[in-house]
Amino acid sequence: MATKLRNPAKGHFIVFDDQLVENPQPELFSAEFWKRRKAITGQAKGRGTTLFIRHSNSVWVLRHFCRGGLIGKLLSDQYLFLGTRRTRAFQEFQLLQHMNSLGLPVPRPIAAHIFRSGLIYRADLITALIPNSADLHHILCQKALTEQQWYQVGVTVARLHKAQVYHHDLNIRNIMLDAHQQVWIIDFDRCYVRAGVRWKQQTLDRLNRSLHKEQQRNPQFYWQEKDWQTLLNGYQATV
Repeated sequence: MATKLRNPAKGHFIVFDDQLVENPQPELFSAEFWKRRKAITGQAKGRGTTLFIRHSNSVWVLRHFCRGGLIGKLLSDQYLFLGTRRTRAFQEFQLLQHMNSLGLPVPRPIAAHIFRSGLIYRADLITALIPNSADLHHILCQKALTEQQWYQVGVTVARLHKAQVYHHDLNIRNIMLDAHQQVWIIDFDRCYVRAGVRWKQQTLDRLNRSLHKEQQRNPQFYWQEKDWQTLLNGYQATV
């Protein structure tokens, strides 16, 4: 995969994989552009709306960067511009490419878009869809995972940690399982390669808290404490 950075119009910067998309324009990141072509196949709600769009023979995931929490109510999708390479979209694109080069089970990045206006910018990211997959939250609200599946979740988290990849918000909504029982990890906004080891336990603790949180929220949630130990067994066998 070859990364290219282009400036197709004033204030617009696009970084992309030229093996997956040629000469991308800003409209590629517009929801209206895809609506007019009737190419939107679905959507997911989070801090913003993520769109699933059909392009040629593949499906892409288009995400507009939005803030969460109180500051999100004030600034919504605006960020302070400190240089193209320091934008969240550019950094997530680069990290995804790095992880793909290591063979880690994460989405393949297609293109990132930054639009600068004065001191602020807005951004978008397009990645390849992980086919026939669902996040662990969705699955656990319907059925239990097998012991082997929990073990593989631990193995997958450990593989990221062995590569020193810090995930800012590892929770069960960011871990996917596909039809081939492959575990994937998604949503690498504000994530980066990080030295040291202390943060690795903190990441595991965050994942554990998300399981307890969803168990309390959902009357039907197929998770038990013994599943966590199975996950840790997979993790410890890999690190």
